[in-house]
Amino acid sequence: MRRRNLLARLFRALAGDTQKEFAKKAGLHAVLLAHYERGHVEPSPDHLARLAAAAGLTVEGGEQILELADSLRQPRRRGGAGIEDLGPQLSFLVAGVYRRLLRLPPPEDPQAERPGS
Repeated sequence: MRRRNLLARLFRALAGDTQKEFAKKAGLHAVLLAHYERGHVEPSPDHLARLAAAAGLTVEGGEQILELADSLRQPRRRGGAGIEDLGPQLSFLVAGVYRRLLRLPPPEDPQAERPGS
């Protein structure tokens, strides 16, 4: 759907009105508003400004809301290595820890007699 049509839908949704009520506030015909919202006809800049004003916004404000919604919809990507690069690094770390564990003296047997007991 084109950006202007999304803005028309956004403005009415934010106003919380029916198509008939919102079209009357904006000074448009309800059928024309329905065509805008379905994407059949693209609203002119003048009609878009009327719709924004009827919702208590500006067209620029509606654009900012859509941009925010788009940014929140996209998954965040972290910089750095992905999971496929983690395997070799993790393997190297585990092997190093294992080698250090092998160098430790064996634990004392708790069953063995202790001197002086």
